[in-house]
Amino acid sequence: MTSCDQYEPDTTHELHADVETYHQGGTWYTRRCDSTEPFASGASRLRLIAIGVEVARWNGLRHLIRDTDGTIAEINTYLTGPYPARSPIAHQRLRP
Repeated sequence: MTSCDQYEPDTTHELHADVETYHQGGTWYTRRCDSTEPFASGASRLRLIAIGVEVARWNGLRHLIRDTDGTIAEINTYLTGPYPARSPIAHQRLRP
């Protein structure tokens, strides 16, 4: 079971090739949403978010950050190119 399958489908955001950082079973994971296997895992939320940011930045994808309850807390969009920006080109915080 993946994190995208674990929760109710989010109809407001497409989850295809985006990068997702999520919590499951006491561990944080980062994966591409088009894959069932995470490419990174660990106990540190900030470390896994940083890994997700780098992958999203270098591939020009969105990075979805979920809270421990599975709801999307942030969506950051990155562009690709020879010198990708360190900051997202779009930032959407879904929780206060």
